[in-house]
Amino acid sequence: MTNVLFRFQDRSSEESQDQIRKQILELPGVRTVARISPEATKDALRRLWYADVSDDEAANDLLTHLRQNANIVSADLPAERGLLGSSEKAKQ
Repeated sequence: MTNVLFRFQDRSSEESQDQIRKQILELPGVRTVARISPEATKDALRRLWYADVSDDEAANDLLTHLRQNANIVSADLPAERGLLGSSEKAKQ
């Protein structure tokens, strides 16, 4: 499973965010769409969302869809985590 992170514009209402969430859930390969911090009280945190998708193809399709939406400020895959240089050690 792959995650896609995205952030709504400052002007995006809660209703608009919920409507876009429903649209995203209808896309092939999308399993979950939710706020990163659903209990957050600050608007900036409530505009941060993630989607779980089935594979890389679904992630790429979702990224394309999100980046074309005027209500979305950014949409990206999360940065890989790990120790710096660990990928080089794994290759040896």
